[in-house]
Amino acid sequence: MHPTEPLSWPWPGVVKALLIASSLLLAGWTLVPIEPHRAEFYALGTRIEVQIRDPEATAESKAQVQAALRAVNTDFQHMHHDWHPWEPGAMADLNAGLQSGEWTLTTPDLIELTQASQRLETSSGGHFNAAIGQLVSLWGFHTSDYPITAPPPEPDQINAWLTQAPSTQQINVDGLKVQTDNASIQLDFSGLAKGLAVRKACERLAEFGFTDALVNAGGDVMICGKTGTPWRVAIADPDGGVLTTLELAEPVAVFTSGNYYRYGEWNGERYAHILDPRTGRPVDDILQVSILHPDPVLADAAATALVVAGSEQWQQTAEQMAVQRGIIIDAEGNVVDYSN
Repeated sequence: MHPTEPLSWPWPGVVKALLIASSLLLAGWTLVPIEPHRAEFYALGTRIEVQIRDPEATAESKAQVQAALRAVNTDFQHMHHDWHPWEPGAMADLNAGLQSGEWTLTTPDLIELTQASQRLETSSGGHFNAAIGQLVSLWGFHTSDYPITAPPPEPDQINAWLTQAPSTQQINVDGLKVQTDNASIQLDFSGLAKGLAVRKACERLAEFGFTDALVNAGGDVMICGKTGTPWRVAIADPDGGVLTTLELAEPVAVFTSGNYYRYGEWNGERYAHILDPRTGRPVDDILQVSILHPDPVLADAAATALVVAGSEQWQQTAEQMAVQRGIIIDAEGNVVDYSN
């Protein structure tokens, strides 16, 4: 991913978090969990799984569960259409407006993503930058077909883009209108869109009265509310298997970014799809970052920002972004469990 992970439909990344049947052992006692209702559907280029625990288990509550799941599915389909970075839709209209230099009316969701991107670009020290859609396209990462086998961009093309220095800080926002004088800005919200999507899914479930729930968007997970029986989430090892298993009983997101799954190949050289906005080139110093945080938008963006920051700067970036916990794997396979 670049400092907003390029939406590649299916979205980039692997199935990074594995859900395990939830249970809890305390002082020799076994608490039998409520079997959750499950639904799966396809949106945002990936498999979405929603699990809801229904303690009442009445005919009426079961009907409410089904209504909630239908509503979440509908929401995801709308987000899939509106936030797509290169197909026709609200996102394409927003980028066309930015390129024109005129004030452009857009949607509340895209305004929220724009303003969140501005905050996160600042807090990350520029390691996260949602304004680099042109660079993503230049490298060929606006695609669903991987690996990419076309040649990478020429150095002069990258340098020409760097000269323009696109930044979300150059975007003016007035209500539901946006404008910029930098025509090279093309927004790509891939590095935080799933974070907002899972938060909205939890909010929708709460409207139906369900907070003991979990939303899994292609391996990026949100625990919606407090629960007496923790959900168990396993973070996958890049080499296969399970790196670690977490028992989560509080509202928290687990988001992972890795530079090993979606990539390009040219003349025998493999390059990652995560791009550094400071150099315009792929990064390879950090293999994988998993972030735990109550705010899924921050968790989503921070996972990418720390990969971009690299071994020398990831800890400083984590502190600046108020990351509470992160699991970082460098290119040599060294694992650091960071907490603050």
